[in-house]
Amino acid sequence: MAGMGREGRRRRRPGGLVGRLLEKRRRADSGTEVTQSARKPSRPFLARGVGGVFIRERGEMRALTAAAAATAVTAPTPARLFLVSARRAAPRFGYCRASSASRLLRSSCYASTTMEDETSTSASAQVQESAVQGAGSVKQQVSNLVALSLRATVPEVDVEPTVEVCTTKFGDYQCNNAMGLWSKVKGSGTSFKNPNAIGQAIAKNLPACDVIESTSVAGPGFVNIVLSNSWVAKRIQDMLVNGIKTWAPILPVKRLVVDFSSPNIAKEMHVGHLRSTIIGDTLARMFEFSNVDVLRRNHVGDWGTQFGMLIEFLFEKFPEWEELGSQAIGDLQLFYKASKEKFDNDAEFKDRAQQAVVRLQGGEEKYRSAWKKICEISRNEFDQVYKLLDVQLEEKGESFYNPYIPQVLEGLSNQGFIKESEGARVIFIEGHKIPLIVVKRDGGFNYASTDLAALWYRLNVEKAEWIIYVTDVGQQQHFDMFFKAARMAGWLPDPNEKKFPKTSHVGFGLVLGADGKRFRTRSTEVVRLGDLLDEAKARSKSELKQRLTDNGKIVDWTDEELEETSKAVGYGAVKYADLKNNRLTNYTFSFDQMLSDKGNTAVYLQYAHARICSIIRKSNMDIEELKMNGKISLGHPDERVLGLYLIRFAEVVEDACTHLLPNVLCEYLYNLSEMFTRFYTNCQVVGSPEEPSRLLLCEATAVVMRQCFHLLGITPVYKL
Repeated sequence: MAGMGREGRRRRRPGGLVGRLLEKRRRADSGTEVTQSARKPSRPFLARGVGGVFIRERGEMRALTAAAAATAVTAPTPARLFLVSARRAAPRFGYCRASSASRLLRSSCYASTTMEDETSTSASAQVQESAVQGAGSVKQQVSNLVALSLRATVPEVDVEPTVEVCTTKFGDYQCNNAMGLWSKVKGSGTSFKNPNAIGQAIAKNLPACDVIESTSVAGPGFVNIVLSNSWVAKRIQDMLVNGIKTWAPILPVKRLVVDFSSPNIAKEMHVGHLRSTIIGDTLARMFEFSNVDVLRRNHVGDWGTQFGMLIEFLFEKFPEWEELGSQAIGDLQLFYKASKEKFDNDAEFKDRAQQAVVRLQGGEEKYRSAWKKICEISRNEFDQVYKLLDVQLEEKGESFYNPYIPQVLEGLSNQGFIKESEGARVIFIEGHKIPLIVVKRDGGFNYASTDLAALWYRLNVEKAEWIIYVTDVGQQQHFDMFFKAARMAGWLPDPNEKKFPKTSHVGFGLVLGADGKRFRTRSTEVVRLGDLLDEAKARSKSELKQRLTDNGKIVDWTDEELEETSKAVGYGAVKYADLKNNRLTNYTFSFDQMLSDKGNTAVYLQYAHARICSIIRKSNMDIEELKMNGKISLGHPDERVLGLYLIRFAEVVEDACTHLLPNVLCEYLYNLSEMFTRFYTNCQVVGSPEEPSRLLLCEATAVVMRQCFHLLGITPVYKL
């Protein structure tokens, strides 16, 4: 059981501005209009970085265990982020990192920063910081402004800003704090008469800056905020000059582990591994884009009872296996099935196989060599699939953590958590009827013991602040018990405290066939992932050639272009069809639907991107020169809608990271393509007086779409 791998079972307080400045601001604003603005938030301090050490030998492990025990078992909690300008406000996520090239003097929203108890109180320093671009996501920048206003409006109340995207035509963002504040201050001698009066005060106290064009207050104090067209345009233009990386969110985590894919050695990857692999890869890409140090871990099942069966079968069938090498095993899938059949039907062979496990785990060279050869063959097959999917992983399988298990369990036992029960050693978990078994009756280790050792290693050696496990939802109970055991031991804080380090199980549903059952071949075999990807490419190539033949453009394409485009479209279609769904739900696998060029599919989005590239090419303008010397204008309503949606990219990525939901990014990408279509339909680009500005909007849309494709692991195409 211990060798089945993941597939066999699961996995601030921002402060106020200096009092005298706030008082001066309020006096200056007495009786003025509600149109407001502010200066730019400086780049916040980040949680400290952490280093990692990788140990592989037992001796090193023992030394590390002693050292780590002396420093406690929890990973360091990242330093809190504070904004002086709003002592009770900033949400956890929500800044954008500015590249060094983009740190130019410019006017925008401002909030000074503090690390722990260090607070900037110098007005001149604030002015200096406000000149440095440390752009946050738009929602965060608006929240910072609202936080300043809340501090000035109700300085005696501890409240965080509640800012959401506005769903009405009266604003772009909406502050919804007034009603909650009214419930706190009414009856306390306040001068406010109702929630609307609080909303009016919040709007009035918003600092002056170039971000906000106007505000209005509706109903019980909802403050509608309209962004300045010139600020939106400038934000887009800055991105085009300095790169999309300047729109990367800054998250309050410096290093995390994404544990995904995790197939079993000696078994071929099948369609069941598709979801874990591409969901995990997309999560890793989004965090990496957000400048988080991501440790991509492949927790393969490379240890356990099945290896005794495989090794003994190898010795029996091919006594000279060392000379034959990989040829002795041949097709690993057939080899596994044959050995399993003999194991199930031959008692003598089964006994020898069980003894082989003991010899393997005892370090006997002959058995270790055979084990390494079997693992090597499997890895080569896995790597072929990962190469097709463009997925990068570092393998640290069950065998890697095996040497750590005894010391980890000894520590838990010394804490009094491990008990004897019916011959096994277990941890009783509150809220669960069955205990978490960590040592089986025969003295062997299992999933829980391996996972506990792996978590200990990730917290103490790799210094991860967030460990994310991507497996099917059927393994939710295992992870719930496993995480609770770690919290009992003091490795993890209470999840209600919302502190680091923390763990998350990213569960996902099944891939179904047209019959609504688990997706299989006609012979009821699971579908090999490599075969599935090959078919996707073949179908994509066939449809592309037919389309190009019908429109007479086939002569313009080389064989290499056809091959590469077919791969990009075919593999991308498979990935997007999965990622666009909420990962918790099952979805039906259909080549016809995923390769359709209509609706919310990767093929449709590839065509949308290729069309934008075609528009830019047909203009015959130098887009790079235009980026430096052109200017974006958002005079037409559809220009503004497109521009506003473009600048929301950062907050979409942070939302997808916060909730570990790739479909949030897919939804944004599809909506962006729809908004561009409406813009292009209603706003002539090539040959119009506004051509330079609109070409820049085209380019910005293409840049954001390409970044979305990259985060989803999809290769964009530039012509179709």
